[in-house]
Amino acid sequence: MAADTRSPPVLRLVGATPPERPDALAGVARAAVAGDGSAVRTLLLSIGPHILNVVRRVLGPSHPEIDDVAQESSIALIDALGRHRGESTVTFLACRVAALTAMKARRRNSARKRQSIRDDRSSVELLPSEAPGPDTELSAQASADAVRRLLDLLPPEQAEALALHCVLGYTVQEIAEACQVPRDTVKSRLRLSKRALRVHVLGDPRLAELVERSS
Repeated sequence: MAADTRSPPVLRLVGATPPERPDALAGVARAAVAGDGSAVRTLLLSIGPHILNVVRRVLGPSHPEIDDVAQESSIALIDALGRHRGESTVTFLACRVAALTAMKARRRNSARKRQSIRDDRSSVELLPSEAPGPDTELSAQASADAVRRLLDLLPPEQAEALALHCVLGYTVQEIAEACQVPRDTVKSRLRLSKRALRVHVLGDPRLAELVERSS
């Protein structure tokens, strides 16, 4: 369906490799996997901005661990390249690895905060929103915060689909090809995650409207 495959107007990064267009970083990636230190440096310099961008979007622009998680993502990417079989571009793989690494970091942080709250017997909010600005900016920030909070709560497969589609702007087809699952599986994961998001934002009409637009 057209509504399922249209990229939401959030952020558009490099997608899966079209059959007629070779991956420019494939050769460098193969050399990096083979242990070529120069290739590793070249690859990370090329892919670093994409990784940093993804980590910022998943964690939030003011998160104190952005640089650490980006570095963790770079290490995880080198490991993942050894299992990569060309299902997507190296850039797509890097973005996926960065999203998963950032989501794990968010879950770790949330678990620590929950434990701290239990220990302190306080009612501190787990994930406070950013300082308010103009209405449009506030609405966009609030919706981004709602999606980020939901990533901490969803099962991993649904969280990954939601992050790739709604945060990074990949299509259902691109996600299916990169994750090597049927399109219907991706659509089902998105449907379940968006249903959870609707419940999560039920009290805020602005966020509910955003969910409807991205469906």
